[in-house]
Parts: sequence; structure tokens; C-alpha cells
Amino acid sequence: MNSLTQITHSDARVEVAPPAAGELVDYLRARPRAERSERILKSPAAPLGLYPAKRVIDVCVAGAALVALAPLMIGIWLVVVLFNGGPGLFWSERIGRHGRSFWMPKYRTMDASAPLSPRETLQGAGSHITPLGAFLRRSSLDELPQLFCVFFGQMSLIGPRPLLPDDPAIFERHSFPHAMLARPGLSGLAQVVGRNEVTPRRKARLDALYARTVSPRVDLFIFWRTAMIVLSGRGQI
Repeated sequence: MNSLTQITHSDARVEVAPPAAGELVDYLRARPRAERSERILKSPAAPLGLYPAKRVIDVCVAGAALVALAPLMIGIWLVVVLFNGGPGLFWSERIGRHGRSFWMPKYRTMDASAPLSPRETLQGAGSHITPLGAFLRRSSLDELPQLFCVFFGQMSLIGPRPLLPDDPAIFERHSFPHAMLARPGLSGLAQVVGRNEVTPRRKARLDALYARTVSPRVDLFIFWRTAMIVLSGRGQI
């Protein structure tokens, strides 16, 4: 019997069984739309949001990427300033590990007339996105400045995506507190199995699922799926 036990659609109860982290990878590889089954794990033996080498990997990879990509990142910043007008970076408040807030940068993808407000909370945001901004979003290049957040510890390479303070998924995470134990990441489980189609409650479940099963194998799987999505041009992570 599969140790991934289905959650009822009524959300009235949660039936779970302890899995191995590798089982999660095998399950998701076989069923790429696993979020639709609304499953979650709750194993007392599972790690909680990290493994010993995770922070070391984050620092080394983010540091190396910042050095290697410095010319590209400076070039993008200059192009954004010249063609979009206004500042090259946009900063928004996000909720991180243990519910602590931090400021997260992105390249600005809207024109100079757009209010200083995150796209998620701005009505008619699409009308303000510039052609350059649309390309940066589609290629996920607008996320590159977040490597600084990874290097300094507010974020991780892989983890639940950082949410706005008023995002509905923040309130759903109160039902799945393990979701707050992992550092937010550049890409996460909810993004590679459901992307923007995931409801706030399912997103909170998947974030908790990641925190309960995080391992190098799970992170490599999410990284690989993220790379496939970005390279295929299927949209923003």
C-alpha cells in the first residue's frame, strides 16, 4: 500500500503515514500533477525544513552564481533603468521562515507610471508590464536579484515561495504550520507540480509536504523540474 495517504476533499480530516523522502520524488515523477490528489505527509521522523548541508549548498551556489552572473545582472539592471524608466529593482515585503518578514528584490518589470505595488496586489498590472518586463518574467530572469537573499540567509535555493503578508496562502499555512519551517526559495514544490493553478490551501499543503520531506534528492528533483519549465518557456516560476 502506498504510504502517501489521500486527504479527504472535505478537509475534515488528514490521514497520513511516514514516507521516505525518496518515495516523494518517485511519486511526483510518476504523477506530475500530484497536487490534485491533495496529499500530505506527517512523519515524526522527517526533517523539519532543512538538512545539515542545505545552508552550505545555498551559500556556495548563490555566491558562485553572483560572481559568474555579475555582468549579466548589471547589464539587466542597466537595460531596465534605460528602457523601463524608474529604479532598476523593485522591493516587496515577504514572509519568511518562522513567519519573519524580509524585503525581497526583483528586477522592475513595469513602466515608470506603475504604482510601487507588487503585481499580485495591483489591479490592471498587465497593462503596466513592459515588453522587456514580460520577457524577464517569462524567462524568470527578474528573480536573479534574489540570489542575494539566498546568500545572506533570508531565502534558500529551493523552498516554498515567499508570500506577501496578505496572501491567502499565508492564512492557510496556519493549518499546516510545518510550511513555515523551511526558508522560502527561488522555486518550490508547489511551483513545479502546480504553478499558478494551485489553490492557496493546496499550496500550503505542498509547502508543508516539502518541509517534512526535504532532502538533497527532493531539492535536486525540484531544481530539475524548475529548469525544464524555464527552458521550455512555459512561463514564470
